Amino acid sequence: MKTRIGSLATLPLIVAFILLTIGGVFLLSKADRQMRDTTRKHHIEDIERSLYVARLSHGTYPPYTEATWCGVLNDPKNREVRNQVEEALRIQNEKYENPEKPFPSDPSFANQAKDYFYWKRSPSVFELYSILEEDPNGERNTSRCKNAETTQYDYGISSILRKNTEYGTVMDSIL
Repeated sequence: MKTRIGSLATLPLIVAFILLTIGGVFLLSKADRQMRDTTRKHHIEDIERSLYVARLSHGTYPPYTEATWCGVLNDPKNREVRNQVEEALRIQNEKYENPEKPFPSDPSFANQAKDYFYWKRSPSVFELYSILEEDPNGERNTSRCKNAETTQYDYGISSILRKNTEYGTVMDSIL
């Protein structure tokens, strides 16, 4: 009888341990998703700054010979455009000076259709898109881009809506 009472007394401890373990796994998973989203935003900002440098040097954003362009930067068929962006990135950003450091790619979707998307809307306006795991909203899509499959993105930067005082290459928005 005493062993049965002793077993019942430890039951709440076992249940509490299981619940804490499950909760811990959930919180770690959430923290991992948030960390990947933060990495994505930093990558997009690194690419954004390199695009400003490219425009300052060439008078337009990559690709320099086309008025508009869109596609996933890490798609092998877009290698020429990525090389132009990467050239400016390695000049502009100290952490990419080392040629061994790879070009930014999505931590979960590297080299897939959901990797970072670049859209040169005009010689003076661009947009960059990324997927987010913690805040999926599908606010941006690529349906009007003829060079890529239609994909929903959750985060983006539009050069016309941001002002870069360091390089002074972004127009003030009238919005």
